[in-house]
Order: sequence, then C-alpha cells, then structure tokens
Amino acid sequence: MLVGEKSPATLNPLPPSAMASEHPDAPKQFGIRLSQDTMQLVSAIQEFRHRINQPTTLAAIVEDAIGVYYDRLLEDGAIKAKR
Repeated sequence: MLVGEKSPATLNPLPPSAMASEHPDAPKQFGIRLSQDTMQLVSAIQEFRHRINQPTTLAAIVEDAIGVYYDRLLEDGAIKAKR
C-alpha cells in the first residue's frame, strides 16, 4: 500500500456489532444476564466496595462471592480444604 492510500478496511467499515448489554431483556450493568435479585445484590456490594475504596468490577465481586461460598462449604463439611 502506498503512503496516503486508504486501507480497504476503512473504505467500507463494518457496522458496529450489537453488544449483549443492548438486548432489551439483559441488565445493562455488565452486559450479561443476571436475575433482578442478583443485580440488586451486586449493586449493594458495589456500593459498599466503593465506600471502602475497593474495586467494584464484576470480577472482584465474583472472586469475593466464590471465596465466601468456598468458606461456607468448608464449614458445612461439604468439601475438604485445599492443601
């Protein structure tokens, strides 16, 4: 391609793809489908984490939830601790 010549990709750009979060039935916050009850819990956790200056990403919230659930399974004797 010569200097100043336009790339074929810029001549006919593709339309933007639809995001999952743009689906009318999907909650807008993360672009994934979660029940309204779960979204309310996530929002409450986000507000708390924001107040204590902790990350409010979905990944951070999921990591916390997995840790809490893992601890509960240990306490209930449903699983054994990792060594």
